[in-house]
Parts: sequence; C-alpha cells; structure tokens
Amino acid sequence: MPLVMFLLIAMPILAAAQDAAGGPWKEERSDENLVIHSRPVPGTEIREVKATAIMTGTIKEAVDIIFDRKNHPGNMPYIKKSVVLSKDEKCDVSYNIVSPPVASNRDYIVRSCADAVSRYETKLWWETATHPDHPETDDNVRVKINKGYYIFRQVEPDKLLVDYYIYTDPGGSLPIFVKNIANRTGVSDVLESLAKTILKRRKK
Repeated sequence: MPLVMFLLIAMPILAAAQDAAGGPWKEERSDENLVIHSRPVPGTEIREVKATAIMTGTIKEAVDIIFDRKNHPGNMPYIKKSVVLSKDEKCDVSYNIVSPPVASNRDYIVRSCADAVSRYETKLWWETATHPDHPETDDNVRVKINKGYYIFRQVEPDKLLVDYYIYTDPGGSLPIFVKNIANRTGVSDVLESLAKTILKRRKK
C-alpha cells in the first residue's frame, strides 16, 4: 500500500476512535506527509491538537532524538535549554525553557516515558511534573498544562508513521486564538524538525 494512502486511511480510523471522548476533530492542515486536526476541550477554549506524519527513519532514531535533551536547542523548535533532572531505563524528568515567537520565554518540567508496544511500535508520552530545584520564578512563564504523546510505527524498514498528540496551555496573557494558532504551528514545526534531525544525524 502506498504510504500516502496508508496515511489517509489511518487518520480517519484514529479520529473515529477518539471522537467519543471529546467530539469531532477539525482538519487544520493536510498535505502529502502531514495531516493536522484540532478540537475543543470541554471547560476550556484551548484546543487539543493531533497530527499524523510520515518520515524517513527508524523508531530508535526518533526516540533517541526526543531523549537527547542536551541537543534539543538547535534541533527542536523554540527550545533554548533542556536539562535532565532524573532518569531511569525508560523515563526521564526534564526542565525546559522555550522562546516562542512573539511571546516571552516559557518554562516547563515534564516526565517523559517510552513504552515499546511491539518491535514495530513505541509510544512515547509525557506529562507535567515538578521539581524542588526549579520552582516558578519571574524569569519565565510557567507552563502548567502540558501532556501528550508520540506513537512511532515502523511501516517500512526506513519509514515511520508518527502520531503526535498534545494538549497544552502556553500560559500568560496571550489571547486564546493566538495560543491555539501557536499550538497548531508548534505541532508541525516539531514533526518537521524531527524529520530533519534524523537525516542530519545520519550525515555525521
């Protein structure tokens, strides 16, 4: 089955599986290798966002990049600093500072874990965390809502199908519509950066 056709089939199935929880998804972007949807979350105007992308690579390459915190500045969009605070075999807790366009710096702490579903699929998820060494300060706006996941599927020996979901409130006094635009843009930027970083690391 051609990869683009696989993507077009996979997205409606994923959407149908999740509609019961929060209503229908709205398509925000669709092209050959990337489809983005969003929908409102009950009780808030912030929309959750999900995307499916196809890229060259392997599950190991993608997971290694996500956990390579020290190299996130320069590889992952907007990140100025990323520090591992604790780590075990499948999880880490990291402190991160981001510098988004047209907004002041944000910081957040997340616990991220990778769970291998099978040799062809891994889910990497994260949720907000706290740490005594990094309390809120006036230097950055603390992001208090930040959860999501990647699902990496090896659909060909060197092709990944990536599902990416995020629900986050950037915080601060930004208008809601700006926050929602920023979240959608961030999803596409992250996936595009991940694809480029895989190829860049192969050249080294």
